[in-house]
Amino acid sequence: LEGAEKGAALLHKLGEMYGSGELNFRPDIFLYNKVMNAWHLCEQNNNDQSVSPAAKAQEILDSICEQCVDGREEEVTPNDVSFSICIHSWCKSKLPAATERAEQLLRRKEVFAKKYDEVKIKSTDYNAVISKWKDDSVKGPERATLLFEEILLRYSDSEDRMQPTAATLNALLDVYAKCHEHHDLAEKAETYLSRMNQLHKEGKGCIMPDVISYRSAIDAWIRRWHKDSPRKVDVLVKEMMTKYKDEERSDLRPDSNTLNLVLKACAHAPAMWKEKGHVEKGNYHPIAIANRMFSMLKGKNEYDAAATHTTYAFMFHVYRQHMDFRDKRYATLMQNMWKHCCKDGLVSKFSLESFRDCVLEPDFWKALGGRDRFTKLGKTQMNDVSVEDLPKEW
Repeated sequence: LEGAEKGAALLHKLGEMYGSGELNFRPDIFLYNKVMNAWHLCEQNNNDQSVSPAAKAQEILDSICEQCVDGREEEVTPNDVSFSICIHSWCKSKLPAATERAEQLLRRKEVFAKKYDEVKIKSTDYNAVISKWKDDSVKGPERATLLFEEILLRYSDSEDRMQPTAATLNALLDVYAKCHEHHDLAEKAETYLSRMNQLHKEGKGCIMPDVISYRSAIDAWIRRWHKDSPRKVDVLVKEMMTKYKDEERSDLRPDSNTLNLVLKACAHAPAMWKEKGHVEKGNYHPIAIANRMFSMLKGKNEYDAAATHTTYAFMFHVYRQHMDFRDKRYATLMQNMWKHCCKDGLVSKFSLESFRDCVLEPDFWKALGGRDRFTKLGKTQMNDVSVEDLPKEW
C-alpha cells in the first residue's frame, strides 16, 4: 500500500506542476495506468475491507474521464488498459458492492469505446465480471447468464480480442458450479456445454468448449448432491473420451484426476438405500458406476490414467455412502480395498483419513496390523495415527 500511495502522491504532484505551467512535467496515460496498476496489485492481496485499493484506482480513472467530459481530451484520455485495470481490480475486491462496481465500469467502458479508438471492449473484461458474479449466490447466476448471452449476441462476429472464447463459457459454468444453492444450475451448465459444442460443430459459434468447460460442468453436477449426479458425470466423462478418440481432441484426454471426479460424484450422491421402496438401478447405481471406473483406473487403458491415492479415498467413501453398514460384506470389502491401497503404495493422508472415517475402530486397527504396535508409539486413538507411522512401502 505504501508504494501505491507514494506513486499516487507523485502523480498528483506532477499534475500540479503541469497545471502551474511546467509543461515538461505533464503526466501521460501510461503513467496514470502504472499508478492504477499499483493499486490493482494491492487489491490482489488485500484482506482489509476498511481500505479499498480498487476504489483508489477508480478515483484516478474518474479524474481522467472528467477531463474528457470537460472537453480537455488533449491533455489525457483513458485507453483500453485504463478501464481493464479498474474492472479487474473490482473483480479482486472482497467488498459487498464490488461485483456491481465492476459491471458498472464495463458499461462505462462501452460508452467510451464508441467515442475513442483507444478504448476497445475485450472478452477478458466480460470474463472477469461474469466470473465475479459467483460471489453473489442469489443474483449471480442470472446476472452472469445475461452477460454471457450479451457477449454472444454482440461480439461473436467481432475481431479476435472481442470475441467470446472458451474462457468466457468457463467463467459462466464456474458461477453455476459455485452457486449450488440453485437446484437447476447443473442442468443449465450441461445445456450450455451442449449448445456451444453444437454451434461450433455447425460453424456458427466461436466457442469450442475445452477440458475446463467439461470439468466445470462436472463440478456443477457433483455440487448438486443429486441422485442422478453420478450418472450425469459418467456421461460427461464418456463424452470427453469419445471426442478424444473420434475427433482427435487431445486436450480432452481424460486423465486420472478427471476419472476420479466420477468417483467423487458417486461418493457425494445421496444414500438411496436408506429410502423405503428404493430399487437399485443396476448399471446406474453409484457403486456400479464407481466399480467400473475403478477397474479402468486399475487396468491398462488408452488414456494412460492410473489409480491414485484419491481414487482409493473416494472408493472408501462410495462404499460407506451406498452400502448398508450392517451388510456382512462391508467390513471385508473395506479391508480388501485397504490392502490394495497399501500394495499400490498409495496410502496418503487423504486415503488414510478416508479409510478411518469409513470403518469401525476394530476394523481400523486390524487393517493396520494390530493396535499393540501403535500403543508402543503412544498412539492409542485412531486419530493419533498418521501416514508417517505406517510402513514406508505403503
